[in-house]
Amino acid sequence: MEETGPYNTPLALAREPFTAAFWVLCAPFLFPVVGVALAGLFWPGFSETVGNAAASGEAIAWVWITLALIHLAHFAILSVWSERIGAGPFAGAVKASQNWIIAAVLLGPVVLIGPNIVIGAIFGGTEGWEYSGEVNTALYDPGNWGPAYLAFACLLAPLLEEVTFRGVALGALLARGVPAGMAAVVSTAAFTFIHLQYSVPALAIVFIAGLGLAWLRLKSGTILVPILAHISANGFVTFLASLAPPPAG
Repeated sequence: MEETGPYNTPLALAREPFTAAFWVLCAPFLFPVVGVALAGLFWPGFSETVGNAAASGEAIAWVWITLALIHLAHFAILSVWSERIGAGPFAGAVKASQNWIIAAVLLGPVVLIGPNIVIGAIFGGTEGWEYSGEVNTALYDPGNWGPAYLAFACLLAPLLEEVTFRGVALGALLARGVPAGMAAVVSTAAFTFIHLQYSVPALAIVFIAGLGLAWLRLKSGTILVPILAHISANGFVTFLASLAPPPAG
C-alpha cells in the first residue's frame, strides 16, 4: 500500500473517483442483479424460490449458497481493483493493536443494538416493522439456517460492506480532502441506501450504526476494526435470533 493521509487513509483511493463511485453506488445493486440472472440460467426456478415462503429447507440452502458466491465474487473483484490502484486489497490498513481488536469485538453489538433500542423506544417497539415491503421471511427463519447463511450474514456481508463503505467510500472522500465528519455522513448515507428493503425506522438504525462504524474506522486508523465490529454485531444478533421461539402456528 502506498502513501497514506489523514486517519491512515490510502491516498491512492483518490485516483479513480468515478470507479470508486461505481463500487459504492452501483456495484451493490449490479452484482446481485447480474448474479441472480446468471443463477437463473442454471436454476430456472431460482427467482421463484427466493420469493416462495413455502420453499423447502434444501432449496433455501441453495439460495444462500448462491448469494454467498455472488458476494464472494463481488468482494474479489473489488479487492483486485483496490490492490491495483495501490490502496491494498481491503482499501485500508488491516493491522490493529490488541486493544482495538478487543474494543471492536465488544463495541460491535453496541453499535447495532444501541440504535435499535433508541429507535424502538421512539416508535413504540420494533415488532413487525423491519421491512418496507414484501420480503420472504422464510429465508431468515433460524430453522432454515445453514453454513452458507451463517457465512453470508456473519462474514461475507460485513466484510464486503465495510470494505465498500468504510474503506472505498469513506477513504476516497478523505483522500480528496473532504472533512472527516462530512465524509462519515456521506459514506453512511450510501451505506443506508443499499438497505432500502427496510422500513424507515430500520433505516434510521442502519444509518446510526453506520456512523458508529465510520467513527471506529476514523479513530482506529484501520479498516480491520469496523470489519471486526460488524462481524461481531451480526454474529451477536444472529445468536439472539437463534434463541427466539418459533412463531406460533
